[in-house]
Amino acid sequence: MADGSMGNAPFILIEGVLVFGGALAFGWWQLRSIKRDQQALAERRRAEAQAEARAQAQSESTQPPPVTGDKAPPG
Repeated sequence: MADGSMGNAPFILIEGVLVFGGALAFGWWQLRSIKRDQQALAERRRAEAQAEARAQAQSESTQPPPVTGDKAPPG
């Protein structure tokens, strides 16, 4: 009986290594994917913030100066 079970030991060991290695590879792949997605999100947020700041600066520069004193605008 011991001879039959020991004959399969290399196959069981190989299968265990393949399953464990596959699980490790999948986990590494998922973590890499998460990191890539986080970097893309950070880059997109940075670009949106820059565009918003640019739009804010442009809207401030195109507004007419406020009217002060007794002079009224022509028209």
